[in-house]
Amino acid sequence: MSFKGIGSLLSKGKTVAFSLAVLITVRDHVIAVDKVKGSSMAPTLSPAHHETGATDTVVIKRWEPARGLQRGDIITFWKPHKPDEISIKRVVAFGGDTVWPRDREAMTRGHAHTRENYDLGGKKCLVVPYGHMWVEGDNWRESFDSNDFGPISKGLIDGKAVGVVREWRIAAIPEKRVEKGSTRVAIGKEQLPEIFLPLNSAH
Repeated sequence: MSFKGIGSLLSKGKTVAFSLAVLITVRDHVIAVDKVKGSSMAPTLSPAHHETGATDTVVIKRWEPARGLQRGDIITFWKPHKPDEISIKRVVAFGGDTVWPRDREAMTRGHAHTRENYDLGGKKCLVVPYGHMWVEGDNWRESFDSNDFGPISKGLIDGKAVGVVREWRIAAIPEKRVEKGSTRVAIGKEQLPEIFLPLNSAH
């Protein structure tokens, strides 16, 4: 093989390597397409997984995923109990919100030292800590979520689901079906704990 041929191969190799690097960077930090395994988000996502094993493919925005999040958005995050795995759930509440979990035993599980517990009118509830969120699966019968491991830190967010691939096109994610007995939320105000505030200067 001539030097010219070797040079051509090296040039093509550099182009392929650069293209792969760009694709990996885009997937890890900008946008990605992932399968939704399991039925914890059914019937919103992968509704037939339990019967047929069929899974939905969702488009995940990874560029500043925590920015502009709203209650009801679907996010992917690193599992607090299995930090090498990613989960997908719906945002139910933010820091400062009061949550009445559908699972009353959630009050005694997870990281109890990170939340404040109240008993109002005989009903257990909790205030989501600053910098945290309460997340749940739409299919509560099959979901392992904040009812089990408590609120999650915003630092665990991997991305936000912005669409679902249906019939070779990207469609909007269906609205959640509201069921009787769903987790109740009283919207509050997220405030930085006083311990992190600067000391007032003497006057």
